[in-house]
Amino acid sequence: MNNNFPNLGRCLSIMDRLMKMYYDYNLADFEIGWGQQFYVEYLYDHPGASAQEMVECIRVDKGTLTKVMKKLTEIGYVEVVRSEKDKRMKFLYLTEKGVPAAKRIKEIHSNFYNILCANIQPSDIQRTEQTMEQMMENIYQKILHRTEE
Repeated sequence: MNNNFPNLGRCLSIMDRLMKMYYDYNLADFEIGWGQQFYVEYLYDHPGASAQEMVECIRVDKGTLTKVMKKLTEIGYVEVVRSEKDKRMKFLYLTEKGVPAAKRIKEIHSNFYNILCANIQPSDIQRTEQTMEQMMENIYQKILHRTEE
């Protein structure tokens, strides 16, 4: 076993918890938190996205997406529109009520990124992002293949 993993795993776990706390606190006025903010932002940036697009981009299972969309629809942030051509196809749109939350999410991202990257060289940040992307892809591919077996 690689002795470096316990520290990396601990850092990832702590980072995850701190991000959730930061986002939940800053989104308290919008009836959403860490778990829903990705979806709100995605629909703000990609109006009329399909569920499949979101599953692929956010890398979440369809059940989780369905549950989050149900909550966002119930609080009035998302509207589901059936395709005129194919009634099985649904397109997802952020409502006017959801737009302020999306704008707040963008602000929170910017503030969090500035805090996260303070006193770190841009080249180090870029390399860290590349490394984390590759780590994420490694795990995603392993899990994807596991679910296909």
